[in-house]
Amino acid sequence: MKRKVAIRRLKRICDNCFCSFQKGDVYYQKRTVVEEDGELFTFEKTRCARCKYKLEQRAARFEAFKMRCHHPIKEEIWSYIPGEAVMQPDHEECRVCGQLV
Repeated sequence: MKRKVAIRRLKRICDNCFCSFQKGDVYYQKRTVVEEDGELFTFEKTRCARCKYKLEQRAARFEAFKMRCHHPIKEEIWSYIPGEAVMQPDHEECRVCGQLV
């Protein structure tokens, strides 16, 4: 995400907490450009400094949690049998951390 400073009051708002930006406030913006069927589409994510910090800390805590996850919720994943149109149980994975069990 690109760090920016508001040089005036902006009409943009934070995508998470819906706060507005006053002059001098720091905000972060990420622009994604996608080409599909010969047309260009752009998407912007705008976040205030507080929300960006919270999201980074949440991601770091989740990565630390994944190391000690005891896999409380398991999901059975099915896959096709090669050469046939029938599915069979393939493996189980944790729905919390996504690891194979």
